Formats: sequence, structure tokens, C-alpha cells
Amino acid sequence: MTKVLILLTGLPGSGKTIFSEVVKAMGIPVISLGDVVREEVSRRGLEPTLENILKIAQELRNIYGREAVAMLALDKIRKALETSCIAVVDGVRSLEEVDFVKKSVNAEIIVVAIHSSPRTRFSRLLSRGRPGDPKTWDEFIERDFRELSWGLGNVIALADEMLVNESSIDEFKNVVREFIYRVMSRWCI
Repeated sequence: MTKVLILLTGLPGSGKTIFSEVVKAMGIPVISLGDVVREEVSRRGLEPTLENILKIAQELRNIYGREAVAMLALDKIRKALETSCIAVVDGVRSLEEVDFVKKSVNAEIIVVAIHSSPRTRFSRLLSRGRPGDPKTWDEFIERDFRELSWGLGNVIALADEMLVNESSIDEFKNVVREFIYRVMSRWCI
């Protein structure tokens, strides 16, 4: 049986968390790169504000390269693949992270991008209210440009699969389940 690692990408509010919730409910492990950054912020005794999260994420990339967050998550990724045919890495933001993971794990890699319009994403971020989420349109645009500067647009453009999330949560959950069933039927039998 081949192991499959799904590298999930998309701008904030596109639906990565919903994707992750669906696959977790299916028993598939998920490693969130955003959580890895938030853990580092907490480890340093900082509040999980948008400013601190972006600052630490940028600092890690400046010191260790664009693959820094994937490097910090590597042990979690390997452990997840030990126990499951499929695992998901949520929040890949650069081609360097993709390349690092491809070189570091023995699994079939599928890059999945989720796309939603900026207005839809901003509305979702305001509603969810996660620590570090932007509270104004200007903060939202600043965050998008910061993440795009890390190479996120390249990952989205070169993704193996593109899932559009402009409909209801239930409809998107069905899209995710259908995608996972296709992957399972191909790789996990």
C-alpha cells in the first residue's frame, strides 16, 4: 500500500480548515503548519496576534529558508504517515516547503489548492475570529500579500488539484469527501 501525503494550500479563509475537519472526521491525520507557527509564538511567550504570528513566521523563514515551517513539522508528518495511508499537511505556503517534504518523506505527494474569492475569504475570517485573523480589510490585504510574498501563489498555480469553495459549507464538505474517496480508491486499497 502506497502512503499518500496531501499538501493543502490556499489563502487564509479559503476553506483549508473545513477540508481538515472533514478528513479528521474520516480518521485521517492532519498536521497544521499554521499551528506549528502558533506553537512557536506561544513557546516564545508572545500573544497570538496577527502581528506576532506573521513576524515569527517571517523570522523563521529568514533564518531557515522558505521551508522552515515544514522543517519544524517534519516529525509530526512522519508519525502521521506511520499510522495512516493518507495524511494531510494543512497550510503549505511555498514551493520550497513542497520540495522539502517531497525529499523528506516516502509517500506519494498530492498538492491540493483551495480557492475562494477575496470577499468570501474576508467574510469567513471575520466570522471565525481565530487569534491572529485580520479584523479590517487593510489587515486582510496585508496578510494576503505577506503570504503571497512567501511563494503561496506559486504553490496554488502548480497544484495537482484545485477545489473551488464558493458555495455552502455542506457542499464544500461533500466536494472534500468525494476527493478523499477518489484518493483512497486509487492509493489505499
